[in-house]
This record gives sequence, structure tokens and C-alpha cells, in this order.
Amino acid sequence: MAVDTTAILRKLSMAHEAVIDADAFLALYDRYFPRVYTYFRHRCQDLRVCDDLTAQTFEQALDHCSDFRPERGSFAAWLFGIARNVANGYLRRKRRFQWLPFEALQTLSGSDPAPEEAAIQADDRRILLGYIQELPPRQRDVLALKFAGGLTNREIAALTGLSEQNVGVILHRSIAHLRKKMECTEDWHAQ
Repeated sequence: MAVDTTAILRKLSMAHEAVIDADAFLALYDRYFPRVYTYFRHRCQDLRVCDDLTAQTFEQALDHCSDFRPERGSFAAWLFGIARNVANGYLRRKRRFQWLPFEALQTLSGSDPAPEEAAIQADDRRILLGYIQELPPRQRDVLALKFAGGLTNREIAALTGLSEQNVGVILHRSIAHLRKKMECTEDWHAQ
């Protein structure tokens, strides 16, 4: 079922001064919770911290839902702007920037691969994570916003202050760099 974000936000904005329409906000929460939570899983290792940061993000979104302006961008971009500020604030306080291994981000479905294939995939994810951790923080942030947050290049550009073209270049170069490193790894394993 598609959620009409604009209509829900309009309804919330009108109700904000009196009583927040819980059902309307719950629809937005249900729609965006998985993406926001996954974004935080890419930014920190502690699951309890991810829970707290996700809760803070939605609390701030609820408190400031009347500030959302559709003409300035999508709701997803606005929400991930809040999430990014929450994450950066947390990381500034902790003075560290850790990334969670990809194997902790993925659960296997009912059609599990053969054990050998699962081991190879887990090894590839571990290696890829190591290569991602070698990237500069800006590249990791852009990759997380793109692939964990599911944002468009335009939305990422608006959040980061980069041009849309620059975001595309960063993504292209980062992915090309990671692909080349993974190909070298595969070549080394083949020997």
C-alpha cells in the first residue's frame, strides 16, 4: 500500500498545535523505520545505540514535522537530514567512526545458499567491509546514504552540501575503487 507522505504531513502539520494524529505519524514511521535503522547500522556497531538514534530521529521528526516543506525536497531527504545530524552528533560525542560488518546487516532468507557459497559470500562481505573502512569518511557517508538510506543523488547533495554531480562522481569512484580491490582479491584467491 502506497503512503501519501505529503497528505500525511499536511494533516500532521494542521494537527501539530492541537493533538498529533498518531495514525498519520505511525504510517510514516512504519514506512521509513527500516531505512533509517539500516542507515544507523551502517554508522555504528552497537544495536542499542542504533535503537536510540532511530528513536531520537523519529522524535525530532515528530517535534518538527510542521517544519517540513515539500517544495524544498522529499520527506525521505528531510528525515535522513535529521538522521544524519543525529548520527554525526553521536559520533562527535564518541570521537570515533566505526562501521558495522556487512554480515551483521544481512539475514539469510529461506532459500539459503549451500554452505560453501554462504562461506564465500561471508568472506567477500568481510573483505568488502575492510575496503570500505579504508575509504575516507565522506565517501563512506555518501555510500551509506545511497545504499542504506536509499536516497537519490539529488537528496544526498542537498544533505551534504555537495553538488549532485560531485555526489555522482564520489559514488562512481568509490564503487570503481571497491570493485577493483575486490577483483584483485578474487584474482589472488584464484591463484
